[in-house]
Amino acid sequence: MYFIELNNGVEIPQIGMGMAAIGSWQQDNGYVTEVLLKAMAIGYRHFDTASVYGNERALGRAIKESGIPREELFITSKVWDTEQGGKKTHDAFARSLERLKLEYLDLYLIQWPVPAYTRETWEAMEALHQQKKVRALGVSNFRKSDIEQIASFAEIRPVINQIELHPYFTQQPLVDYCQFHKIAISCWSPLGTGAWSGVPLAEKPIVDPVITEIAEKYSATPAQVILKWNVQQHRIVVPKSESLEHIRTNFLLSDFNLSNTDIQLINNLNCNNRLGGDPDYAHKKNITLKVPD
Repeated sequence: MYFIELNNGVEIPQIGMGMAAIGSWQQDNGYVTEVLLKAMAIGYRHFDTASVYGNERALGRAIKESGIPREELFITSKVWDTEQGGKKTHDAFARSLERLKLEYLDLYLIQWPVPAYTRETWEAMEALHQQKKVRALGVSNFRKSDIEQIASFAEIRPVINQIELHPYFTQQPLVDYCQFHKIAISCWSPLGTGAWSGVPLAEKPIVDPVITEIAEKYSATPAQVILKWNVQQHRIVVPKSESLEHIRTNFLLSDFNLSNTDIQLINNLNCNNRLGGDPDYAHKKNITLKVPD
């Protein structure tokens, strides 16, 4: 298992299980718990959920049923747009803990930037950190201007910025900025395969000839090549899968290493093709999406 040390000394597994859209809005459906238990049996210890995903309860059940000691797990959740603000963030965090049946989180993120509420939200999160209810604080989908806003008042700096990042959308200037300030990069949709994007599979990086050729060279899958491309550049990945075979192969990356030439070839595939939400306007749409109970 690969680890990264965050800027506050906390260690995070580089390969996590992304939970967006796994049984979303069906948190009492045992199917989600079964998927997560399979991932735990394979070796996953890092799970990335959010209040708006609707599956925190399923993760809580999986944690309990697995018998894995709490200290061996790394659990991330996120505060949604409609939950941002001082008291609202405290309440949202408490609801997440209750759904997960945990006493603390390892990482808590602001899921999307809503600049009008950022200060209240971050200060509420700092209070939770001081109360030892969360080990590390971070952000998601934050632009450089959003990070600069936090830097103007924060007593605790973010440890992570979780962003859309895949071979067709590398966001290199933002990545460089974050890494310069010792903010780790976590990649959501690292394979660029989200069905929600509306982009046909034939136009996604996982079937790009450059990547498939590299995969053949190492007798690996294209997904493994893309994930290793991130891991070797010290980024965190949280791929989502419900297939046992994909869950397994996404986790088992130790049999090969990409050359510097391979990494550069994949870097060169960038075409600034964003497949998910754009933080410039996403929160205006997200504000109407309610968090499930």
